[in-house]
Amino acid sequence: MKFEKAKIVLITDDKQRLYYTGFYSTDGHVILTESKTIFVVDNRYYYAAHNKLWNSGIEVVPGADYSLLKEMLGGGAVLGVDFKVTSMALANTLRSLGAELADVGDEIVADMIIKTEREIALVKKAADIAEKAYMDTLKVVDEGVTEREVAAFLEYNFGMRGASGKSFDTIVAFGSNSAVPHHETGKTRLRKNMPILMDFGCVYEGYCSDMTRTVYFGHPTDAFRTAYAAVLEAHTTAYENIRAGMTGAEADGIARKLLTSRGYPTQFTHSLGHGIGVNIHEAPYVGPRSSDRLADGMIFSIEPGVYINGRFGIRIEDTVVMENGRPKTLMKANKQLMAVTNGVLRYLPGPKNPPAAKRKKPQTAAGKRKKK
Repeated sequence: MKFEKAKIVLITDDKQRLYYTGFYSTDGHVILTESKTIFVVDNRYYYAAHNKLWNSGIEVVPGADYSLLKEMLGGGAVLGVDFKVTSMALANTLRSLGAELADVGDEIVADMIIKTEREIALVKKAADIAEKAYMDTLKVVDEGVTEREVAAFLEYNFGMRGASGKSFDTIVAFGSNSAVPHHETGKTRLRKNMPILMDFGCVYEGYCSDMTRTVYFGHPTDAFRTAYAAVLEAHTTAYENIRAGMTGAEADGIARKLLTSRGYPTQFTHSLGHGIGVNIHEAPYVGPRSSDRLADGMIFSIEPGVYINGRFGIRIEDTVVMENGRPKTLMKANKQLMAVTNGVLRYLPGPKNPPAAKRKKPQTAAGKRKKK
């Protein structure tokens, strides 16, 4: 590894350790130099790590302190650390070893932001597991079930299909709860004619997926159908028009502009997306203030939404990878509005009167004079 600010870099964050070694542990640290990668880990993980990494070129060393790092520093050297994840206590410990600390957080992000073919394959597998588990879960959705019960069944299916766990706390939101983008899954029971928003993802060999779908239990109202059509159009428009070289803000603006034109100027209350890898939220960030430039090999979400307080919320999210300058979805399921009734799934046509872009009325000459 080559870092501009330091010839020795210390990695202590668990997800960053996973990225640089391919092995997950709740403790330990990684030492990166220009010539080698050393994984220092205690006896709880040493043999498992050694067996998995013995032919990887990574040196696995048993240990529970920074004695090896102290030896390598030789009593004083510049040590690269990520200031965003380094506590004051750890910083003081490292300085006591004689190290001068330099922030290499941006360089670590630059390493992690472009995925290898192996990483893309792992995220794709995680996405496939999540999507199939979701379709299995819809078949058991019935009146009276609680949000927590649906979430539990979905997460059970993650494990049955080979995932090691969930990539974040599963969101299942019934009825007006769906209007809260980060609703806390609870005891609300499903009743007839309620929307169901499900935001979920799983972890496969350390890599995450993220997906959101909104369906309707019963017969959706015209207002719901209209809003759903707008969100789906925003998702499709962003997917078809995002290009490599755009900033996250420019990509976000594609969906935001579309939803504004359809009559939802303030109801899209979060960013269009975020990077996905060993972390469920990482660079690149795809939002109104993001200067991150999109490039091939990046994996991120596209997730526009509309939220009507007290009534319903709609979000449609795919995990995508930038390939040949354009996003490529890792999901396969039809995103057309779906109704669920007692485990029976059916796709519904769009609204009879789909939302149209709002256009300003042309001013007459008299109107112009009056305005002046």
